[in-house]
Amino acid sequence: MTEPTSSTPGLVLTEITKTYPGVRALDGVSVTVERGKVHAILGENGAGKSTLVGIAAGSVVPDSGSIGLAGEEVARIQPRDAREKGLAIVYQIPALAPSLTVVDSVLLLLPESRRPQRRAAAGWLAAHFESLGLAIDPGALVGSLSLREAHLIEIAAALASEPSVLVLDEPTEALGGDETRWLFARIDELLARGAAVVYITHRIPEVVEIATDLTVLRDGRVVGRGRVADFSEEQIVELIVGRSLETTFPDKAAVTAADAVSATPAFSVVDASSKGFSGVSLDVAAGTIVGLAGVEGNGQRELLRALSGKGPMVGTIEVNGRRLAHRTAKAGSQLGIAYLPGDRIGEAMFGKMSVRENVVAPSIDLAMPSGFLDRAREYRLTREGIAGLALKSPTLETPVTSLSGGSQQKVLLARSRLGDPKVLLVEDPTQGVDAGARVEIYAFLRRLAESGVAIVVLSTDAVELEGLCDEVLVFSRGRVMARLRGDEVTERAITGAAVLSHHEQESAAPTISAVPATTRRRWWRGEGQAGILAALVIALAAVTTIVSPAFLNPLNVSQALAAAATLVIVGVAQLLVVMTGGIDLSVGSVVALSGVIVSFFADGDMAAFVVGVVLSIVAGLLVGVVNGLLVTRLNIPPVIATLVTSIAIVGVAQVLRPQPSTTATDSIMTAIGTTVGGVPLILVVALAIAVVAWLVIARTRLGRGLRAAGSDPVKANRMGVNVRAMRMFATVTAGGLSAVAGFALYTTTGIGDANTGQTLTLTSVTAIVIAGASIFGGSGSAIAVAVAGLLLETITSALTFLSLSLSWQYWVQGAFVLVAAVIPLVARRMRLRAIALRAATAAPGSDTPAGPRTRHARSSA
Repeated sequence: MTEPTSSTPGLVLTEITKTYPGVRALDGVSVTVERGKVHAILGENGAGKSTLVGIAAGSVVPDSGSIGLAGEEVARIQPRDAREKGLAIVYQIPALAPSLTVVDSVLLLLPESRRPQRRAAAGWLAAHFESLGLAIDPGALVGSLSLREAHLIEIAAALASEPSVLVLDEPTEALGGDETRWLFARIDELLARGAAVVYITHRIPEVVEIATDLTVLRDGRVVGRGRVADFSEEQIVELIVGRSLETTFPDKAAVTAADAVSATPAFSVVDASSKGFSGVSLDVAAGTIVGLAGVEGNGQRELLRALSGKGPMVGTIEVNGRRLAHRTAKAGSQLGIAYLPGDRIGEAMFGKMSVRENVVAPSIDLAMPSGFLDRAREYRLTREGIAGLALKSPTLETPVTSLSGGSQQKVLLARSRLGDPKVLLVEDPTQGVDAGARVEIYAFLRRLAESGVAIVVLSTDAVELEGLCDEVLVFSRGRVMARLRGDEVTERAITGAAVLSHHEQESAAPTISAVPATTRRRWWRGEGQAGILAALVIALAAVTTIVSPAFLNPLNVSQALAAAATLVIVGVAQLLVVMTGGIDLSVGSVVALSGVIVSFFADGDMAAFVVGVVLSIVAGLLVGVVNGLLVTRLNIPPVIATLVTSIAIVGVAQVLRPQPSTTATDSIMTAIGTTVGGVPLILVVALAIAVVAWLVIARTRLGRGLRAAGSDPVKANRMGVNVRAMRMFATVTAGGLSAVAGFALYTTTGIGDANTGQTLTLTSVTAIVIAGASIFGGSGSAIAVAVAGLLLETITSALTFLSLSLSWQYWVQGAFVLVAAVIPLVARRMRLRAIALRAATAAPGSDTPAGPRTRHARSSA
């Protein structure tokens, strides 16, 4: 490790205190991180480590204390300001919004002073990645990347900012051995330049190897600090857990290697094949634990997921002699297979639900035998499930997301116990879990095995596999290269088998290959969707013209295009709100109110009419402000907030215009109905709005912020995005655009009617769904929405000429929505089946990509 170049503090946290409801996360914590040194922050999950660094990075607001950074001392700091002052952070869960591209994510993470121009960003980023030895596609969607890839990208972004303080929160949790050494080399380079590094990890050997100083937290307080060289690994562990760990692993089953071979398997797999693995067979006897090992990315993870029904596979699966006929998670569960994925919050748990609800979720028939809620029974079952697990939770009604990683894993284990499984498949049982909780989890798994359950554990920690498993299968290139039983199961044998299988593939730097499916997904969700919809517009117009040539009558075309302008504008308005993770049920009401306001100024000269248009837009903006305040300040769900304002707006419009009124003069109607080459001017305005919106969304920092806020608000905040500001901007802009849409509607009707435009709320949602935007937020193309508006109006206009009733409009629109939603799902399923078939029919000696490298073994603590 490079010697420190300076003792000047890079980061000073003084008397930091932070409380949450019922929990004191930090209590007067002070830490000084000197330049040229690595300072390790240690402690069990829930000790306050991540809260502390979140405060330093600005993503968490402290109750009291001060933050010293770049020579300035402040009470709190914003993420963007922290970056500008030289602090870069790599979170345990990468702060990358899934709907953004890699290049857009990196641009958001960089300080302004280090951010290149957008048009040159892709080339700049590709060169930066290449200089680090990373082969990453800057245009890939973050959501298509693995956790490992996202970690490497966030590390690369942090390095690109040339930080004076680098904070690494569990940086090697998803990395392999080569990647860890690559990271340590980058840290050495930063230290040589005088940077300060904050290093959070559960892996004590990494602390000994890389860190100079350490601070240990327990229950939100500092319980130890000093130079790493002054502590042994055992002393560090004892500081962390508050006690000595005399025994980490429970005694194994008293089964010899011969017994293991001759025992009747409770779980049997024969010739399992799919993408990433081929010809895998294994037998697991009741009461034993079998481990899956090997260099990360060699098929063991894909195998475990396939065995659980989460991935395609060919081959035979039997549980206690009963064959699994259907390869689905439900069928496996009915046969007694339980699966605990490594991504606890993202895949296994209901994050906003309580501990009780998460524990009993898979056993709902047991918890509610009559079909009705039985809270007392649920409490009893939950207590039975968590018995002996030392679950740290204030109450059983505590949201599971507020628990530490170890407690979340215990909730999953409690769930598996209630399900009375015959087979338990566990992926990374102690990932992100502190030393003390690991001991409890190991003991639980062994007790569960002793009760007669066959357990399969996937882990990248050879020490963990040695201490826990009765048998270990070592994978290489998708095949089992070694089977270790009994006394053969040692860390040395496991690691040796994996390394010897891959000695020709080791490299000095990690690599990531571009993901071909990413480009297809972006094309489908983006401008490619606009091309498909445009083709449908042309096809429908052609068919209608063949049936009734009058469809292309200039007057009909002009009227249809003018009506489409309203759909285009209101669709773009809805898109902005949906993109930030909300929905605006008031857009139709604002359209009506706008038309009503304009109607009061349409019986005079053009100057007065312009005043009316301006007032209507101001009214729309005010509605947007109210919506934004309700959502961002009062935290009212968008659907409720906008429903309330929609009702209020309709009431105001009804008061202003109890009856429809046609007050527009001929001169005004002629002026606002102006055409350019036969195309209504209002449609030109609408398309211009769509183009501007597209440019903002796709090409500006504001657009990246909007997409990030809707994709994942927590990650967006950590990236420096002001989520509240993004949502406020979306609602206010949507209100203004809806008012413009009201004016567009008035140009075609000339009527001030409080009931006109109400159906546009549903139509706007239809347009964005057809356009391929995610209704859950984070993505969407304004160009595609504009073409969807043209398509919907073409459908409405064509019905009359095809002699079809108005009801067909809803049938056809519904069909388009269904197709838009189902086609991507069907395509993905077909692709997965094809991949599985190719893997199953591959030659026995065919190669499987090696993928990422192995991790450092964690300490037995």
